[in-house]
Amino acid sequence: MGNAIKCALWLQLLSFGASAQLPEDPGPYPSGVSAVQFSHPLASNSNVTARIYYPAESEGTDTPPRLSDGPYPLVGFSHGYFAPPQFYSEICKHLASHGYVVASIGTEAGFIQFIERQAHDTHALLYWMEEQDITPGAFFEGVLDDSEWSVVGHSNGCIANMQILEWDDCIETVVAMEPRLADLPALTAFTGSIFVIGGSNDIVNPVQNNAVPFYAEASAASRRTYTVIEGAGHNGSLDFPSAINPLSHAEQQRLHKRLVTGALQTELRSKEDSCYHLFGGGAAGEPLTSEADCYHPILWALHDGSQLTTGCAGTPSTRWALAGSLSTTSFESPTWFPGIDRANARLFDKVLLDPTGLREVTTSLSPGAGEQPLYLRGGLFHDAGPAWSQLSPITLP
Repeated sequence: MGNAIKCALWLQLLSFGASAQLPEDPGPYPSGVSAVQFSHPLASNSNVTARIYYPAESEGTDTPPRLSDGPYPLVGFSHGYFAPPQFYSEICKHLASHGYVVASIGTEAGFIQFIERQAHDTHALLYWMEEQDITPGAFFEGVLDDSEWSVVGHSNGCIANMQILEWDDCIETVVAMEPRLADLPALTAFTGSIFVIGGSNDIVNPVQNNAVPFYAEASAASRRTYTVIEGAGHNGSLDFPSAINPLSHAEQQRLHKRLVTGALQTELRSKEDSCYHLFGGGAAGEPLTSEADCYHPILWALHDGSQLTTGCAGTPSTRWALAGSLSTTSFESPTWFPGIDRANARLFDKVLLDPTGLREVTTSLSPGAGEQPLYLRGGLFHDAGPAWSQLSPITLP
């Protein structure tokens, strides 16, 4: 069957909608914040302080958590040098507005920073939050779901987060903003998902000596991506500028919100369409340069009524194919490719991903697809065997 015929049959099936919301847009929930202090056997400091940001009934300090739409994933946040949680309040409130409980450690924020103590305190904070979740009458009782933990770090905080993994395999997703490189055995052994963010004008942790090798050393990760914000400095995630950079601080902070929120939505909520705004056409015109090496591929698929856009973040220069089916039965096992029932599914030919590990294709839609469900799945064809994307159900009009 020729490519033109395949595409024509494929397009007859397609007509689905996409959300116009950007990851940096405010989420649906007001953000609450609560300052806490506690002691814990896992902590290094006898008195651990932190700020907890959470979806709330109303914006403000110690306002009641919004339990009606919960529970929510727990995200640990680890600060950089001399940067208490208040310095990152905007990005943490933003994540809370999207339905995450962000536990931001407050210790080791002075002129002297003991990173290993910060790691132990963050580790303790995550467990303390889990304990509060199941304690009757506690302020945070019932707010957390059973998602695997994720951590977000800035600068030295990225070192602290990776040190936690030397003691506990409790973390599945890591977001590293302007990381500082260090001897981190857990980084090379980490098998979860890691999203590295760097600033091209970072003079504190220059990307070529820090973010780039940090990304490269995470070679065992099932998913890893690296994005450099062109014109950004070291402190784009903070609430105030600390240096003059080609890119305005407001733009740096906006793009950090986009990248961090999109990463968490992808990994914790399986909303992989968010990656269209990170690595696909939704990032066109933004000062972002990205690459990916994802053994387990990310698939995004969006349309505007007249065009379909599908994209993949996978392994560089690896064969990639996309299939669509009118039922899930063609996707119940890896044998669906290439022996799928052509009366029930349509297949795109294999293509090579770009050397960046990314690929996106936009095609015009044919009108009048009719009302029927459609399911999408992609496959990466490694030498060791295929790896499959998540199954993406599409609602046709």
